[in-house]
Amino acid sequence: MLRWKKRIRKITYLLTDFICLLAAFILADYTFEEIQGKAVILSGFERIAFVMLFFIFLTVMYLILNVYEHTIEESGKISVKTLIKMFISLGITNVFIGSMLFYMHCSLSRGFLLDYSLLIIALTIINRTILRFFNGNKVTNKNKRNILVVGHSSRGHKYIAEIKKHDYLNFNLIGYVYIKNKHHYGDVEPIGCLDDLLKIAIDYVIDEIAVARPLMYDERLPDMLEACQNMGITVTMLLETQNKGSKAQVAMVGDLPVLKFHTVSLDESQIFAKRVLDVIGGSVGMLLFSLVYIILGPMIKLETPGPVIFKQNRVGKNGRVFKVWKFRSMGVNAEGEKAALMANNEMTGHMFKMTDDPRVTKIGAFIRKTSIDELPQFYNVLKGEMSLVGTRPPTVKEVKEYEMHHLKRISIMPGITGNWQVSGRSDIENFEEVVRLDSDYIKDWSIWSDVKILLKTVLVVLKMDGSK
Repeated sequence: MLRWKKRIRKITYLLTDFICLLAAFILADYTFEEIQGKAVILSGFERIAFVMLFFIFLTVMYLILNVYEHTIEESGKISVKTLIKMFISLGITNVFIGSMLFYMHCSLSRGFLLDYSLLIIALTIINRTILRFFNGNKVTNKNKRNILVVGHSSRGHKYIAEIKKHDYLNFNLIGYVYIKNKHHYGDVEPIGCLDDLLKIAIDYVIDEIAVARPLMYDERLPDMLEACQNMGITVTMLLETQNKGSKAQVAMVGDLPVLKFHTVSLDESQIFAKRVLDVIGGSVGMLLFSLVYIILGPMIKLETPGPVIFKQNRVGKNGRVFKVWKFRSMGVNAEGEKAALMANNEMTGHMFKMTDDPRVTKIGAFIRKTSIDELPQFYNVLKGEMSLVGTRPPTVKEVKEYEMHHLKRISIMPGITGNWQVSGRSDIENFEEVVRLDSDYIKDWSIWSDVKILLKTVLVVLKMDGSK
């Protein structure tokens, strides 16, 4: 878990640093010619070779001087110490590249190398600032992984120490639940007993439960943990080991072997690929949203007064509440009028659907039919509140009425599209069928299933199927 989180951060820095190096070269090439009145005398192939070679050698220097490690540990901030290491890395890289160019008889001004290096530093600082924002370090605990410890043991002490040591990876230790007798993990005090576990898991939006005692320690423990798993919470069993050097096959938290159980896939390489897909798709979607906003915004305003973008509290992963964005397709008092229309609800269960809803405006009917109203949600995707593919984010009121098995729907990131949307949603009139489709998606999830659903979504949108 810890190693993968670090690896993902490091890969992210590597990829974005390459983009910064490429952008810095283009800017340096332009500014050097404009300010100095000289052109950079390199062929197209030599330019590509220069950037690639510069990136490879600079990355090697960053790795040798632990620039990425220190940046990760400082939650993306660039301290004075890290900045000095970056300048040292750039200096050595410039000497190496300059020597190679001289040996190969390639003409490149030292002034250009200086400009290029300064632009790299400037763009890298901007890059780290942006990544810090999207990693949730400037936000509250919304984007953190909330962890609860169950039971007291020496393994629990080691686990808590590791989590505290790596809290810069967005771990948030909520507290500890005692099983039989109250104890303390230093400054971590119990927030309830085992009988309170399900209520605590919901109230504190728990993502992972670390169990410091074996299942046989208390007969209530297996059933409680099974209920938590059914809610989509990861259950981590802290294992006994006789040899400190032994490694568990499933996961390691520092030097502590753990065994993880979850109804959702824990394949971190696929989870990382899903986030990459979200960022790419979200960026393209935001561009499309911006273009549509220019045309659609005035049309929405002209028909009915009120904001162009409708924002509503929805429930995300494991109970996190966020504001979902949509193009407004109803009048400004739509939520207040909903209660009077509940008798016309066509869905059986905890969801509202009504054909020919009188609250929908004329332009609203069009953007719903074409699914254009969902475009602003690409903003939620980039913020990490939603994914391109997932389950439909329910309202706060709907979740309050959920039964225990319904909570599995919010065990993953909600999506703009999903299994339900591409399975003829207009024909589904039973909420339990929605839950079944969502559960099937969660159980069989893979990055390829997301790609298939996205392709099916394009076809559904083009045919304008399933939107009423």
